[in-house]
Amino acid sequence: MRNFFILAITALTMTFQFACQKSGGIKTKNGNTVIIHTNNSGPKITHGQSVLINVNTWLNDSLVQSTVRDNGGPREFTIPDTSVMKNRVPAVFDALLYMTNGDSATVLQPVDSIMARGIPKEFGEIKNIRFEVRVVDVLTPEKITAREAEKQQKAEAEKAKGMEVGSLLKTTLDDYKANKLGDKLKKTASGLEYVILEQGDGPAVKDGASIPTHYYGVLKTTGVMFDNSFDRGQPIPFTVGDLVEGFNEGMKLLNRGGKCILFIPYQLAYGEQGSGPIPPKSDLVFYLGLEK
Repeated sequence: MRNFFILAITALTMTFQFACQKSGGIKTKNGNTVIIHTNNSGPKITHGQSVLINVNTWLNDSLVQSTVRDNGGPREFTIPDTSVMKNRVPAVFDALLYMTNGDSATVLQPVDSIMARGIPKEFGEIKNIRFEVRVVDVLTPEKITAREAEKQQKAEAEKAKGMEVGSLLKTTLDDYKANKLGDKLKKTASGLEYVILEQGDGPAVKDGASIPTHYYGVLKTTGVMFDNSFDRGQPIPFTVGDLVEGFNEGMKLLNRGGKCILFIPYQLAYGEQGSGPIPPKSDLVFYLGLEK
C-alpha cells in the first residue's frame, strides 16, 4: 500500500512537471517565472546578442510602460555577459535567455521589500511585476551590418534631398526679393508670409500634435543656412505650439503631408535677442515638410 502511495505521488509530480514544461512555465535561478506562449524552433538567445523586443509592463491591471505606446515600436537591447548579470538581474533579460526569435512570454518578477518602496500606493498590493515580452528579431552580426549599411544609404539620400531643398529655398528667396512670386505668396494677419508647395492630404494640424517634420532654415538677409533636419538623416518630431510663433502658425497652415516655405519676421521668430547661430532681429526663411 505504501509503495502504491509513493508511486501515485511520483506520477502526480511527473504529470505536474510535464504540464509546467508544456505550458512553458520556468522558474529561473533568479527567482523569476517565465511562461513561454509560443513553440518556435531555433537557438536560444544568449549573452552578447542584440535583440529587438516589445515589452508591456504591468502592475496588477495597470499598464505602466509599453515600448509601442511610449517609444513607437520595439526597443533594441544587448544581453550583457555573465560578469555583468549578477545579483539583481533584470527580469526581462533573465527571460530572454529561455527564448528564441519570434517567441512571446509572460515574465513574473516577485516584488521584494526594496522594490515595494518604489511602487506608488495607488497600485495596491503588488506581489509580482508582470512583463509581456515578444522577441521581434534577433540581430545577428550580418543583420546589424546590413542595417548600418541601410542607415548610411538613407542618410546619404536625406542629405541629397536636403541639397535639393536648399537650392529650392535659394531660388524662392531670390524670387521673393525680386517680387517675382506673385499670387503664390500669401500673408497672414500676424505678418507671416508663406508659399504653399503642397497642402497635404492628411489630417489638419492642431496644437499639441507631435509631427515628424523636415525643415531647412536660412537667414533671410544672406540666405545662409543655420540648421536643417536633412543633415541629421531624418525628420524631427515637433510639438505644435512649443515652437516660435511663426513656425507654429506655419505648421497649422498645412495638413499632414504638406510642404511650404515660410518667411518669418524676427518678431515671430527669435526676437531682438536671437538664438545660437541666429543673430538678433533676424528674419528667417524656412522650408517646412510635415510627415503624415
